[in-house]
Amino acid sequence: MKALLYLVSILWIAMGTFVVVFTERSRETFKRLFLARRPKHLSIVAFALGVVLIIGAFFNRDIFWFAFILGLLAISKGVYLYLAPLEQSKALMDWWFVQAKPETVRFMGLILFVLGIALFSYLR
Repeated sequence: MKALLYLVSILWIAMGTFVVVFTERSRETFKRLFLARRPKHLSIVAFALGVVLIIGAFFNRDIFWFAFILGLLAISKGVYLYLAPLEQSKALMDWWFVQAKPETVRFMGLILFVLGIALFSYLR
């Protein structure tokens, strides 16, 4: 389980770096990957990530609350994407990939980077 948490943290660090350094290119890449798919299919990814974080929290007591809260947030995001009306989910994705300012996207990349670094450093 610790290996999965390391994988999640490294993935978050890499994605956060990619978003901060190559904002427009990452936006286009993520738009190609995620905008064409239905949000209900993407909810599976968020839900699975949340389950991995929550299970990992019970195996690593040092990061219990950090991983548990992040897992709950990911599960709630997955549930929202699954239960929200399709128009609302599409509008949210459209805003993120088309209308959001580059500074907003970079800030989200920075948050992702910091969360990845924090998870990685707590894992030791």
